[in-house]
Amino acid sequence: MLVRMLVLVLLCSCGNDATFDGSKTGDANHFDIEFNVLNTSYTHELDMNEGESIDVQIEAESGDISLNIQKEDEKPVYRGNKMKSGNFKVGVESAGKYTLTVTGKKAKGHVVLTREG
Repeated sequence: MLVRMLVLVLLCSCGNDATFDGSKTGDANHFDIEFNVLNTSYTHELDMNEGESIDVQIEAESGDISLNIQKEDEKPVYRGNKMKSGNFKVGVESAGKYTLTVTGKKAKGHVVLTREG
């Protein structure tokens, strides 16, 4: 009986260290990541044109969600930590390849980033 309880405790504790439990998709126009557990970072690249924007939709249920939007090696055009639920747009001033990075720490939620012309 004691061995069974020990095994059960060990199995339960392993789930808390999971890096990702969810789904993610991305293409030339969007990056969508929905997660029950996010304890890591995921990136996606978008080729943007001057004057376009990225529509940001965040549903933060728990934990910490961070977002970084950066063109190549330049200073980020947007950086947010401990994001709350909400919708907003991030404009880009110059054309180029932008890296979108979503990071979570014990996070549960949904982030959708969509390119808009």
